[in-house]
Amino acid sequence: MNKLHEILLSLVLCLPPAAGGQSTAASNAPYPPSKFITKLTWSPDIVKMEGCMSGDNWPVAWVSDSLQITAFCDGRGFSKQAPDLSLGFARVVGDPPGFSAENFESDADTPMGGGSSGIKASDMLAVDGILYMFVRNYKPPGSDDFTNSRLACSTDLGASWTWTDWHFSETFGCPAFVQFGMNYQRARDDYIYIASQANDSAYGYSPDIVLARARKDRVMARNRYDFFAGLDDNGKPLWSPDISKRKPIFTDPKGTQRIAITHNAPLGRYILATSHQTGGKATHTAALGIFEAPEPWGPWSTLYYDDHWSVEDGKDCRTYHHRFPPKWISPDGKTMWLLYSGLDCGLYTFCVKKAVLETAPSQADVTGTFSIVAVDPQTGVCGAAVASKYPAVGKIVPYARAGVGAFCTQHWHNPPWGEIALDMLAKGELPEQVLAELLRDDDQRDKRQLAIIDMSGRAANRNPANADPSGTWWGAASGKYYACQGNTLVGQDVIFAMARAYEHTEGSLADRLMAALIAGDCAGGDHRGRLAAGIRVAKQGVDGYWLELYVDKSDDAVTDLAKKYAALDHEAKGAWRGGKLPWRGRPGLASHWHLASGKEQGQDALAAPAKPNHRLKPNSK
Repeated sequence: MNKLHEILLSLVLCLPPAAGGQSTAASNAPYPPSKFITKLTWSPDIVKMEGCMSGDNWPVAWVSDSLQITAFCDGRGFSKQAPDLSLGFARVVGDPPGFSAENFESDADTPMGGGSSGIKASDMLAVDGILYMFVRNYKPPGSDDFTNSRLACSTDLGASWTWTDWHFSETFGCPAFVQFGMNYQRARDDYIYIASQANDSAYGYSPDIVLARARKDRVMARNRYDFFAGLDDNGKPLWSPDISKRKPIFTDPKGTQRIAITHNAPLGRYILATSHQTGGKATHTAALGIFEAPEPWGPWSTLYYDDHWSVEDGKDCRTYHHRFPPKWISPDGKTMWLLYSGLDCGLYTFCVKKAVLETAPSQADVTGTFSIVAVDPQTGVCGAAVASKYPAVGKIVPYARAGVGAFCTQHWHNPPWGEIALDMLAKGELPEQVLAELLRDDDQRDKRQLAIIDMSGRAANRNPANADPSGTWWGAASGKYYACQGNTLVGQDVIFAMARAYEHTEGSLADRLMAALIAGDCAGGDHRGRLAAGIRVAKQGVDGYWLELYVDKSDDAVTDLAKKYAALDHEAKGAWRGGKLPWRGRPGLASHWHLASGKEQGQDALAAPAKPNHRLKPNSK
C-alpha cells in the first residue's frame, strides 16, 4: 500500500469508532445462541463511503459483477449540487472499503417530504435484469394515511418505474425482500419472498415479523401473493392467499423494526438483522439483533443481540435499516459487511461495518449417511432418500428438482451445493462435470461424498479419498436410473441391499426409494445409530417438492419414517404393499423385510449378492 492510499484510507475509516466486539447472545435475546455460527466479531472501524453528502436507509440491489443500485432518502446522496430528495437513486461500484457511488436521475425522484410524510424505498431487488422496489410511507390519492407500502419495477436499471395499482395497507408497512445472489441467482426456488415487521408504519416496533411470497414472474400481481401461515406436522411451511391467516416467522417481545434478511449462500444460512427497543419510547435506538436460520421462516438462533451496539464516547448512537448486501459476503461466507445509517455521531450517511463469523468445528460437518438418488424418465419424477446418525439429515443432504434430477451431499456435507449442483445440471452439464466443478477449488474435496443423477439416468458418485477414521466402511453402487452411496456403514451389504431393494420393488419411485432406505437400515445402516431420515420427491408441474417426509430425531428414524409413509395418503405412492397400512414394523437384522411383496422373509431376502450392473466404487474401506 503506498503512502497516498494509506492517507486516503485513514480519512475514510472513522476513528475513534463505535465499539467493536465479539458475539453477544445476551440472556434477554429472544432465541438461543446459534450452534452453527459460534462467534460474530465486529470490526472496530466504521467505513463511510467518500463523496456521500447525506441520506439514509440505503436499500441495495445487486445487478451485475460490478454494479449495485441503491436508493437514498431525505438527503442529497452523492452530489453536492443535487437537491434534497425524499427518494433518490445512485449506482454503487466496488467493494468496501474501496467503493464509490454516483447519483442518477429517475422518474421516481421525489422532492423532500421529510420523515414519514414522504415516500422512502424500504428495499430493492434485482431479478433477471428487472429491478423491484417497495416504498413505504405511501399515501393513496385522496387519503391522509401515509402508513402504506407500494411496489414498482424497472426494466432500465431504475431510470423509469412502473407502479402497481395496489398497495399494502395492513401489516407490511416496511417490506424487505429476502436477498439472494446477483440478479437473484442461487435463490431457493422461483418465488420472491417479502418480509416485514408486522405493523403498518415503519416508525413503530412490532414484536413479530411476517412473510409473503409470489412467483418471480407474478410479483406485480397482488392476487398471486401467499402469506406464511405456520408449519405443518412435518415442519413444512403452510401458505395462504388470505393475509388474515398470516403467522409470524420471528418474534421478539422487545420489538422488531426495519428488518432485512439475506441468504449467506456459502454457509447455507439466512441472516436476519433488526433493531429492537431498549425501554421507553423511541423511533430509533442503538440496539441491534443478528440471527440465523436454515430457512427464511426459521427456526432462528441468535448470533448477536445488544442494546448498545452503536456507541461513541460512551453515548448511544441511534442506527437503523441494517442489512447485509449479498455482494459483500466473502466466498467462504465468513466475512460480511453490514450497511446502515443513523441519526447521531455523524452516521447520517452510507456506513458499513465488517463482521467476521466463526462456525462450529469442522467435525460438525461430517454426515455419516446412506442415501439413494433416483429418476424415472417415463413419469418425469425424481427424488432422493437418506438416513443417518446426524440430526435432521433429510433437510440438508438430499435435493431434487423436477425435470432436472437429484443430488446428495454427505460426509462433510455442503448444503449450498444442493441448489448449485441442480442449477448446473439444468443448464445441460453432465453429472461428472457438475461434481468436478464443485470440487475444483474445494479445500475439503477429499472428505466429500457426493452423488448426482440427471433425468436421463446418467449418474456420478464421488467417494471420500480421506474419510475420517471413525468410518467403518464407505462406498457406492449404481444401476439403471439410480445410485446408492454411504459412509460410516457397518459394511458393503448396506449399499447392496439398497440397490437390490430399489430394483426389485414393484411400485412408484417414492415406493422404491422408501424400500431401499428400509433395506439399508435392515442391513445395518450407519454403524453409529439411527437418529434421522428423510425422503424428497419432485414432479414436473409441482412447485418445490411433491413429497417430503422427515424424521429429525428418533431412536429408530427409518422405522418412524416408514410408519409416516405408510400412513400417508399421497398420489406419489404406488402399489408397493410395504408402504401401506397396517405397517408390520421393522423386522430387525435377523429377519429382513421382503420389499417387493411386503412379506417377511429370511435374512437372504435382501442380503443376496448384487446384480452385475451394480458398480461398487473402489475407494471403500
